[in-house]
Amino acid sequence: MSLKELKFVKINPSGNITLLYHQNNIIKDEFKAISKVSMTKNSLDAEQVGFINTTHLEMMDGEFCGNACRSFGAFLAFNDDSFKDKKIYTITCSGESTPLNLEITGTAFKNRYFAKIKMPNYIATETIVLNNYQIYIFYFSGITHFIVESKEIDNFLLELIHNYCKNYGILNFGVMFFDSKKLFMIPYVYIEGIGGTWENSCASGTSALGFYLNTYKNIDSIKINQPGGFLIVSIENSNTFIDGPVDIVAEGTSYINIHNN
Repeated sequence: MSLKELKFVKINPSGNITLLYHQNNIIKDEFKAISKVSMTKNSLDAEQVGFINTTHLEMMDGEFCGNACRSFGAFLAFNDDSFKDKKIYTITCSGESTPLNLEITGTAFKNRYFAKIKMPNYIATETIVLNNYQIYIFYFSGITHFIVESKEIDNFLLELIHNYCKNYGILNFGVMFFDSKKLFMIPYVYIEGIGGTWENSCASGTSALGFYLNTYKNIDSIKINQPGGFLIVSIENSNTFIDGPVDIVAEGTSYINIHNN
């Protein structure tokens, strides 16, 4: 067993704390183990982990993540000597087959950006009823999101959705509890092999909520407040965009022996 020394950057996209590791001396089979350790409070304390190589982002279980993409775009700008006020970066991400454009805008703070991403469209959608809730499901290539209009978290409903996903072979999913009066969303995200997390914000979940609000409420653009901050979702020419602040928090070396954890 050997100690791994891994270069990382810690980024805050609207409270959804994200770790990005440079994929230099890491093999794909180690992603989940490294992520599990890194996310704990005894390590780097994050909500999700991604692995970067040139302009590609690979998430910890091969899922798609909008906030991690926005984080990657901000990190590219942070390290780009030619960046001035605004620039578009093109990346690829696991869970999505087409390249993604990120519009990065600078602020008065060198470590803070606004990062706008054109999100993938959903593949399919349907509605179901569980525990007397009308639930709207949006299937994406890397994750499935359940939209629930509720003023509070319903843990019994969450358990029912877990069972629903298990029965239908849905490995990665999110449950977005949305209070339409306060425009406040609480995201729960479950990643196979990692587990479930109450996140401070969720870009792909906000994107699914944007599709829901556009389809059923005729809303084109809206600011959605979440536990860690806000995200702006907008529908433009049938495309969905997510925008919001991203802060570069820290860079350094993480020491992990994944065989002991």
